[in-house]
Amino acid sequence: MSQLPGVEVVPRQTLLDVTDLIEFFQRRESVSGVQRVIAETAPLLLAADPYLLAVILDRPRGVFVALTRAEVAQFFGAAVSANREAQANDADTCLLRAQTAPPVRIDANTVLAFLGAVWINDALMLAARDAHALGAKLVYLLYDLTPVLETGHTAAVSRLFERYLNLVLDTASMVPAISQSSRNDFVAYAAAHGAKAPAGSVTGLPCGITPGRYDTSVRPWPRPYALFVGTVEARKNHVLALNTWKQLVDKHGIDGVPDLVCIGRLGWHADEFLRAYVESNGLGGKVSLLSTSVSDAELAAFYANAEFTVYPSRYEGWGLPVSESLAFGKLPVVARNSSLPEAGGTLAVYFESDNAIDMAIVIERDALNLETRMRIESQIADNFVDLTWQHVADAISHDIEQARSREGRKPMYPTIDLGREYVLAAGEDAPDSGYADQYLRHLQTEGLTPMLRQPRSADDFIVVDAGVIGTFGSPQTWGLEIRPGCRADFRFTRPVAGPLTILISTRSMPGLARIDAIGPGGPVQQEVYLGSVITLPLGDGAAGEPAQVTLSVTDAADSIEGFLGIKSFVVLAAEDLQTQVIALKSAADALRQELDFVTNTRSWKVTAPLRKLKGRGAS
Repeated sequence: MSQLPGVEVVPRQTLLDVTDLIEFFQRRESVSGVQRVIAETAPLLLAADPYLLAVILDRPRGVFVALTRAEVAQFFGAAVSANREAQANDADTCLLRAQTAPPVRIDANTVLAFLGAVWINDALMLAARDAHALGAKLVYLLYDLTPVLETGHTAAVSRLFERYLNLVLDTASMVPAISQSSRNDFVAYAAAHGAKAPAGSVTGLPCGITPGRYDTSVRPWPRPYALFVGTVEARKNHVLALNTWKQLVDKHGIDGVPDLVCIGRLGWHADEFLRAYVESNGLGGKVSLLSTSVSDAELAAFYANAEFTVYPSRYEGWGLPVSESLAFGKLPVVARNSSLPEAGGTLAVYFESDNAIDMAIVIERDALNLETRMRIESQIADNFVDLTWQHVADAISHDIEQARSREGRKPMYPTIDLGREYVLAAGEDAPDSGYADQYLRHLQTEGLTPMLRQPRSADDFIVVDAGVIGTFGSPQTWGLEIRPGCRADFRFTRPVAGPLTILISTRSMPGLARIDAIGPGGPVQQEVYLGSVITLPLGDGAAGEPAQVTLSVTDAADSIEGFLGIKSFVVLAAEDLQTQVIALKSAADALRQELDFVTNTRSWKVTAPLRKLKGRGAS
């Protein structure tokens, strides 16, 4: 394993982002799912490529920082600590060091690979966009398209995932996927959005829990049972399993059916199952739910001593509980959809997805019939071969090399509408229209843009994500923060011919910041009072030509929070002075309202004598 200490670019430089795993350690959570993929494959990739650097995102600056050799050994070496508290302390130290460490330099010689859950980290998505703009070739490991193909997610989660998919389609050179099903879904999604999906390998996934690593001789349950492992959420379809068990108990009697033991943390939108489970008292004790404190060792014992397993999920990217069941020699009864036939192959038995009657028939035929089940278990013992993490790492490494050999993706210059204000933060969903007062307040405040008071558009992110690139702090509910030494590039295709001007609204807070701006309208240096509007010339040009202006913060010492916050932008014809006045007046009105609020607070009135004494005014 080779972790280079410096930040200079070397030939064939590859950066492996491990932010997701390090922040997972920081939260004191046990490694599973996506994070297990990073934990298992990163050491293999690091060992195989002497030019590979493990990097993390420094959120306040929006830049990638290389791990030190000591940190690589802590998180990926042979003696990695299994103690969550120790891991969390190491992660805290690592992320704190990153805040003052020099960033890695990124250019066209760089390949940057993401193995983690980029879709839940909007700061990481911003940094990936910036790396692409600097010339890097990006590789993303694709898991599934659950938030856009399955209901049961919040609008915010679905919107964030759409932003992730747009990011991948705009910037990826290669996209390996954990299953052919996920790959097919990605290709179909791209086609439906007028894009071509980047190529990529299919990796598959090895089991997370395997026999031989734990003592499974002690039975964890007092009666015969079937096992269902999976997060308790709508997609996993616990309610179908409950209904199927009711059918089986009604037909065969309470002693003719094994218990159903469900193991998994509580997720979202599982209210239908939880209500039925509580109201029926777990079908009179035949169905049990263990949602917390089941260790890997205990889970292995549950697998090893189960009669069989069930997995009725409506959609998966792979289906680890299916392959884990096979690893323990147990028959999995599985819904036929998405990637589940890839995980189960010819050794699992399948029922029609979301069909309780068919699920019950298959369980009766293949699982409750002891002779049939033993025959299938014999086939499993003779034929099941688990994938290896080396196989996964080799597939990812292959795609990294493919990305290196390909021409990098071209920079994005999105098409914008002249005079339309684009908001940089994802808007909050409107409250239920049944609450008329709240709904009206939302339409008149959060539902309008800051400068021109235009209705906000839900698809602003399509332009904003591609058109506003830079080194930002973590995205905020109001927009983006630019700290001293950091920058924002506004880039787009000119909507019309002629001279243009860009207006950028800033977040209101006490103080000012100093900026430099470089663009086709020439260099600009300004002192910006926070809450005012920045006006920058974009020069002259033909419609359809690319335009870009770069805004850098040189000093924010006189601002209370130490950064410049930007909220929205609009591009206008340079001679459109009327609209510029409207934008400036909106900013002035907002500042006046804020000042009125401050000066009417009790603390302002109480400190008036002190301000008068200091010569700073008491009124």
